[in-house]
Amino acid sequence: MREWIDPAVIHARREACVILGAFVVFLIWSVSWCYLAGYPEPTDGPPAQVFGMPSWVFWGVLLPWLVADVFALCFCFFFMADDPLSDAESEGDAVTEKTADCGSGQEGRHA
Repeated sequence: MREWIDPAVIHARREACVILGAFVVFLIWSVSWCYLAGYPEPTDGPPAQVFGMPSWVFWGVLLPWLVADVFALCFCFFFMADDPLSDAESEGDAVTEKTADCGSGQEGRHA
């Protein structure tokens, strides 16, 4: 029999899988492109450049970083769920009310 799993745990697991999958995709992109394009056969001319840097650095390092940043921002702002922690919040409110009552009396304090 399967136990009941909190929806917050299910959402967190799904979000972790998406982030891990994106990490693997960008890692494969960056490492494979830098390996294939960064170690070409020696030529007499200078390497191809994009914006003043070698093209393999632009396509294998800079572009994956930028795309990963845009993906992470979109994922965090539009896909991640803000799960209510109703049990923890109600317990926290009860503790806050109890601690607020504790400081109201002056008895038991040393001067």
